[in-house]
Amino acid sequence: MLASCLIFVGAAAAVTSAGGHGFDAHLRGPSFVMEPPSRVEFSNSSGAWLDCTATGSPPLNIDWSTADGHPVNDVPGVRRVLRNGTLVLLPFPAAAFRQDVHSAAYRCVASNSVGRVLSRDVQVRAVVAQAYKVDVEVIGGASRGCTAVLRCVVPSFVKDLVRVVSWLQEPSFYIYPSLQGDGKFHLLPTGELLVHSLEFSDQIHGYRCRTMHRLTRQVVVSSVANVRIADHRGVMPPVILENSGVVHVAQDESTSLVCVAQACPTPEYRWYAQTGSEPMLVLSGPRTRLLGSVLALEAVTLEDNGIYRCSASNPGGEASAEIRLIVTAPLHVEVTPPLLSVHLGGNAEFRCEVSTHPQAGPHFITWYKDGRQLPGTGRQSELLRLNGINREDRGMYQCIVRRSEGDTAQASAELQLGDAPPMLLYSFIEQTLQPGPAVSLKCSAAGNPTPQVTWALDGFALPTNGRFMIGQYVTVHGDVISHVNISHVMVEDGGEYSCMAENRAGKVIHAARLNVYGLPYIRLIPKVTAVAGETLRLKCPVAGYPIEEIKWERANRELPDDLRQKVLPDGTLVITSVQKKGDAGVYTCSARNKQGHSARRSGDVAVIVPPKISPFTADRDLHLGERTTLTCSVTRGDLPLSISWLKDGRAMGPSERVHVTNMDQYNSILMIEHLSPDHNGNYSCVARNLAAEVSHTQRLVVHGNPPLGPLHFCLTTACPPEI
Repeated sequence: MLASCLIFVGAAAAVTSAGGHGFDAHLRGPSFVMEPPSRVEFSNSSGAWLDCTATGSPPLNIDWSTADGHPVNDVPGVRRVLRNGTLVLLPFPAAAFRQDVHSAAYRCVASNSVGRVLSRDVQVRAVVAQAYKVDVEVIGGASRGCTAVLRCVVPSFVKDLVRVVSWLQEPSFYIYPSLQGDGKFHLLPTGELLVHSLEFSDQIHGYRCRTMHRLTRQVVVSSVANVRIADHRGVMPPVILENSGVVHVAQDESTSLVCVAQACPTPEYRWYAQTGSEPMLVLSGPRTRLLGSVLALEAVTLEDNGIYRCSASNPGGEASAEIRLIVTAPLHVEVTPPLLSVHLGGNAEFRCEVSTHPQAGPHFITWYKDGRQLPGTGRQSELLRLNGINREDRGMYQCIVRRSEGDTAQASAELQLGDAPPMLLYSFIEQTLQPGPAVSLKCSAAGNPTPQVTWALDGFALPTNGRFMIGQYVTVHGDVISHVNISHVMVEDGGEYSCMAENRAGKVIHAARLNVYGLPYIRLIPKVTAVAGETLRLKCPVAGYPIEEIKWERANRELPDDLRQKVLPDGTLVITSVQKKGDAGVYTCSARNKQGHSARRSGDVAVIVPPKISPFTADRDLHLGERTTLTCSVTRGDLPLSISWLKDGRAMGPSERVHVTNMDQYNSILMIEHLSPDHNGNYSCVARNLAAEVSHTQRLVVHGNPPLGPLHFCLTTACPPEI
């Protein structure tokens, strides 16, 4: 069964899940590759290493904290945090035991600029090695023909650390754990030894249990114990001497349920399972072994959870006992989708899916963002709402689940801001002033990714002199603020200033005039490059205020002089469908005020023709082992010109076994001498110059071996004369 908890960010979202557009391919939040185990026990003589690895981009920092969030640092001689993220708990003498270090809960913390995630809780327990002794106890009385139960008695202070590895029937017969036993002896996984079909000769041998400390690996053997057999006469009704009570077993492991009765004659055992509404008689099967007083279950599943009742009966009567089997499954948590891209102001939804079972204990769900618990989340909190995604909401969201048994599990997901085109938050206004004072022009923009802001004056770069200073910074919220400061404004500084905010999602431009009183002045016009076939917009860089008239001319002829040309009221020359021969040359701009004062300046316009590729096709009947060529010819385009090839949108390396030969500046041949299945794909010829980049793509399909032809046929058949 899946228990789910939802976290909503916002109200109704335009989101992109993994694989969609809008993700930053170079940034990824932290994700654990290997978490430390939920429990670590170690001996003071051995120490312990807690490993933690994670992946992400940019590279991660791995740190450790306590379960309550305090940073974990080095403690000389006791604890070290290595640079690779490993937490080392050093061996220590018994007197150096520290509760806050050696019996504590830790978390691994992985972080980078995208966000922060926490590992599951790691409960650390250091055990100070102590000497211990074990004894053997025979449960109840043992009767001839019946079963004796021998128990290895381990002191309580080490009971959870010591397991029975074998029994010894003296002098040299070893008995090892088994689900089924060997007919006479059965060492249960829980450590008890069953001796079936007792005979008086079984009293001769002594029995010892052998134990091992699972941390120190120390082996301790008990003293000798003997089985005393009573020779009962008559009928003795069954009395349950030993039963498992409550048995915990992990899913997919095997276990034994024990129910031993003292009775004469030997009782007959029946087992009933109540894993549903009604008890059912247990029969032998692929995973079930009925061994009298022992029910062996192999590879248990969650459906095996329930109450098991054993019934022992003989002519004297019947006795029964109940055993509860609790199958535990690893706590598994998943957050879906693992990656979301949400636009500013949009909404997001994550789902926390917890694998559980109807009979499993309750679990508690808590949501974290970048390692900090989100308020109002817990067992009863299934929904979290934030109205409108902002920059602070991006990062790592994590679902941490705790079960009543104390174990925890976690899963995380990343919330990215989707690509958002720039939006101007503040922009300067038009100003008119006398020469002399300082002037500051400011633009502020938001977008994702953070936009870049560039400035221009009448469409050209700002003057490079000591009076101009451009500054820019990004706020903690990701907004960019850019300004142009002019320390002592002069007449020639007048004109139309523009700020352009641009990122990969788009751009936005704001323009306004700075009018400085004075005579007409036209700044230097840099060389302008236009692209053939496109539209050219050339603004006259005029200063001075007020200006009465702006004109353009070329070859002593005032413009416009054809239908493709137009002069706007602000003095911008617009030429549509630019032509290389007709529009390249020297253009002159002139400005005049009402008093008749004027200024003029000329500048060169060059026209570049973009490249054009002649379409090419591939042979449609290509087979393995054959060769083929693709020829790319650029039929138009100004130099300098470059030609390159791509396969499936990527550059090809030597491993592609493809040869490219550039015949001249306009022609390139791609050759494959020995076709293989790896050569299937889309091949693109890319031509670029200063004006543009164009490409043409052709798909190459390589079929199987070529069909058998007449030459191949006549290897085994007489060839006709014409072959």
